[in-house]
Amino acid sequence: MANPIVSRTELAVGGRSMTVKGVVHKTSFLLGLSAIAALGFFFFIISGGISGGMAQMVTFGSMFAAFGLAIFITFKPQKAKSLAAPYAILEGLFLGGVSIMFMGIDPSIPANALAATFVTAAVMLGLYRSGMIKVNEKFRSIMMSAIFAIMLIYIVQWGFVLFGSTLPFLFQTGGLVAIGFSLFVVVIASFSLLLDFDNVERAVAAGVSEDYEWVFGIGILATLVWMYFEFMRLLSHFQD
Repeated sequence: MANPIVSRTELAVGGRSMTVKGVVHKTSFLLGLSAIAALGFFFFIISGGISGGMAQMVTFGSMFAAFGLAIFITFKPQKAKSLAAPYAILEGLFLGGVSIMFMGIDPSIPANALAATFVTAAVMLGLYRSGMIKVNEKFRSIMMSAIFAIMLIYIVQWGFVLFGSTLPFLFQTGGLVAIGFSLFVVVIASFSLLLDFDNVERAVAAGVSEDYEWVFGIGILATLVWMYFEFMRLLSHFQD
């Protein structure tokens, strides 16, 4: 399982089993909670309720807190039910704040990225349901390698940012290499949804406990947030 939130999870079997419908309901709930938090923080910033510097601190603080919570849930999946709502709110705060930042580049970026995210998600679901793309072990291995490579690059980039610099070429706004890298990340993020869908089907077939619907809901939310952010990054390259 390539999604880091479920990749190390030991899925309990027994009791009331999870269902695809249950995962859809919980994912929808978490998406709605994130959207409310994002809109609330978005309009709070616009109204001048918080300074720009503090808004950035909240935005990136929420991002790191959400990442830390996701890692914790990876090792303690039985806590997912109680931590799902806080995780969704943290993701929402990050989305609201980072959307404001990209609006500073071009006001249309967040709306276009949101549309691209949901259209892509629908396409990925269609491809998965049609069987046009098979999620086999080779596909999983390639995706796992790509995801961890991207994670490593971002960790290195954050190290550069702390010293007031950036990785050459890969994060140079408007550069051809940066556009190519951003497009590659968007593709990997999009195809990660196929892994999420397959993980859910495998867990349902195995009779995994109903409580783990929250784990998969968090995993799908994480993928969608990643896609949205990467679409905004990609679109920002063409506004320079």
